[in-house]
Amino acid sequence: MESSAINMIVIDDIRDVVDGIVNGIEWDEYGITIAGACLNGEEGLELALRERPDIIITDIRMPKMDGLTMTRAIVDKLPFCKIILISGYSDFEYAQEAIRLGAFDFVTKPFSLEDITDTVQKARNAVLETKRQQSNIREMERRVKESLPVLRQEFFNLLIRHKANESKISDRWDFLQIGLDRSRFVVMVLEIDRFQETSKDWPVNEIELLRFTLQNILEETIHAYTKGVVFRDSDGRFVIIYNEYEADSHAALAERCCEHLATYAKYTVSVGVGNRAETTDELPVSYQQAVTAMSYHFYTGGNGVVCYSDVIEDKQQLPKYPADRVQDIAFALQSGNRERTLEILEEVYEELIHFQPRPQPRYLALLLHGFANMLVRVLLEKLSYEDIGPLEELLQEMETSSGGSVHDIYELLKQICEHGCTIVEERSASQAHLVIERAIAYIKQHLSAELTVAHCASQVHLSGSYFANLFKKVTGMSFNQYVTATRMEKAKEMLLQNKQIQEIASALGYEERRYFSDVFKKVTGMTPSEFRQSAGLAE
Repeated sequence: MESSAINMIVIDDIRDVVDGIVNGIEWDEYGITIAGACLNGEEGLELALRERPDIIITDIRMPKMDGLTMTRAIVDKLPFCKIILISGYSDFEYAQEAIRLGAFDFVTKPFSLEDITDTVQKARNAVLETKRQQSNIREMERRVKESLPVLRQEFFNLLIRHKANESKISDRWDFLQIGLDRSRFVVMVLEIDRFQETSKDWPVNEIELLRFTLQNILEETIHAYTKGVVFRDSDGRFVIIYNEYEADSHAALAERCCEHLATYAKYTVSVGVGNRAETTDELPVSYQQAVTAMSYHFYTGGNGVVCYSDVIEDKQQLPKYPADRVQDIAFALQSGNRERTLEILEEVYEELIHFQPRPQPRYLALLLHGFANMLVRVLLEKLSYEDIGPLEELLQEMETSSGGSVHDIYELLKQICEHGCTIVEERSASQAHLVIERAIAYIKQHLSAELTVAHCASQVHLSGSYFANLFKKVTGMSFNQYVTATRMEKAKEMLLQNKQIQEIASALGYEERRYFSDVFKKVTGMTPSEFRQSAGLAE
């Protein structure tokens, strides 16, 4: 048994018939509630309009108003009410007319209570099905209403990317209850500064809360001046479309949006504003203009407004790739000359960013990315592939970063140069040590020979002057100082072995004993004999 109660009224000019139908059947067992009964058509119509029953049982012939006339009036006022007519065989044509008018069914006299019960049950099932359908419709309407913001966003996302047919979007515009006039639009694109960088580790609910907050602030700001819609274009980007209003300054309204977001949400944004779109089919052009204008924050770093009308988009002279400076910076970089490398880089950067009129950001970004690849390629000529691994990571960061400014790219270029110079210096220092170690090993093995800068330099395949400078840089002593010190240390060792002074002098490349003794005393402060005595050895 269904739990949903169905209301029913009974109308007949014969009281016994009314009482029999009302009281002769246990209607509550069938989920039916009797809402009232009466004995003529006029009262029946009043009762029906007052109680608004789901089912009506009525005789087709009654005083004051017949069932046919009453049916016509009830169907007009209560279209979902199920009317069951009681008719005699002579009234069959009237009953058929009532069915055509919208009555549900009829029962012919004489009838049994079972006939009434069966027909009412069919009517009740029909009522329940109608209510179910109405409930589904109401639920669909509720869902559509809740979905309107999303549907509007999808609709406008299409309008800003595809040319619209004015005549074909009218119904859609009305259905979505878009509160804008369909003419004189302004498109504004707004992006949260460094959103990807700052929010990459945030949970979803925090990002949603931020976007919801910012959208509310933007909507309140726009609606204070004109009709407009605000919708999301991507994670950190919003699109605003509003009707241009009298004496409107596009930049002024955009600046108010920036101010309110900074004040109430503590976020800075970059805004691009397109030229006016007269109709909806011009929205894609205005949107692209706004995106282009916003891209010029590449030069400013964000937190401001750029209007497309202020951007020169005609054919213009463009800065060239700094090929003339490549050789200079390549030499400085490969030499590990940090100061000179950064000096040339800054000169190139200043020349490019002050080029007038300013080129489109994507062109300059491409040029600087090419310059960065050149720097790494130059270093690869000097270093091993393993050495430049960290530089490749910097290149990847540069290429994958979105929303960065020209200054950000410059900082990455500086990092490439500084890191490159550091690696070159480290590798050069390491190689220098290896060369000098080889020279030192040769010196120690040939202390009896005539050791000169030129001779030792030739052993390690370097020029004399470069070898002398490198030797002092690595050891902290001049070549001659080191040779003398090494010979004196060997002399001490030989003296402690009780070897003859003349023998020691000859072994260390000194032809005259006296000269050897003078050098030994100058270095140690003692003569060879005194040194031996100080060690407790007899002469």
